[in-house]
Amino acid sequence: MESDETPSLALGVEVSSSIRERAIAENSMVILLQGLRGQVTTVDLRDESTARGRVVNVDAFMNVRLAEVLYRDRRGRLAQLEDLFVTGRNVRYVHIPDHLDIMETIQAQLAKIQRVHNFGSEKRGGRSEYAKKKS
Repeated sequence: MESDETPSLALGVEVSSSIRERAIAENSMVILLQGLRGQVTTVDLRDESTARGRVVNVDAFMNVRLAEVLYRDRRGRLAQLEDLFVTGRNVRYVHIPDHLDIMETIQAQLAKIQRVHNFGSEKRGGRSEYAKKKS
């Protein structure tokens, strides 16, 4: 595992760096974009440029990391990039692939989040941030 990657659990579920990020992701449509991990898609940027590549990661603030990117600037010039990080504020539109079932993707992502929440239950040990407080 590279040092700049987000840690993951044995379940293969990515763990956001904070409870706040998980709450934002769970309660917004960014969860759909997180379900695009591994898919090839196009991201339109606010400066009228586009980036087409494989989604590596999307965080709760809609920062997108792409790999194997074909970047087209607003003048139409193309560049092949190995890796590209786009801040959420620069994203205008993310193209959802036609073959993707949106509802199924959202439900799968919510199920992953639920597994992370359950990971901290008292019976299993796990993460104390989700453990129920004793009265």
